[in-house]
Amino acid sequence: MDRDERHDRSERAERLTRYLNELQERIDPRSLELLMRLLRELSTSPAVRGGTYELGMGPEEKELFTPALQAELLVLFGLLTSQDERVVVDLGDSPHAKGMKVLVPQERAQDPEFLYRHKQRVAAEAEQRERDRREVEGIARASGMEP
Repeated sequence: MDRDERHDRSERAERLTRYLNELQERIDPRSLELLMRLLRELSTSPAVRGGTYELGMGPEEKELFTPALQAELLVLFGLLTSQDERVVVDLGDSPHAKGMKVLVPQERAQDPEFLYRHKQRVAAEAEQRERDRREVEGIARASGMEP
């Protein structure tokens, strides 16, 4: 690792630490605990490489995971994984992206074509996951298992 990479990582770590300290003052401990667990989960998921990922949460956690907390998770994820400035953008109301927020480079946040392509990619991935789920359930049923 060269000197510039170490500096970039150090700078990102410092920004993340500052943001976490600020966040600790603004949100309740249960929400912060959930954010930290989800951030650890996300940091080892396909989302690190630009993929999508469905978070695993129980009913109580889902209740805590408000839109505001979702946005905070995206900000933290961006601080952890990105060298450039990122902002949270709502993808709107398309069927597979309803209420979905994404982290995008600041200069692309107002680019309708970029956001449209992003929405299309999310939809295609969701449709593939649904096809895969149905296929696995079919295999399970054919094998005499409960899906």
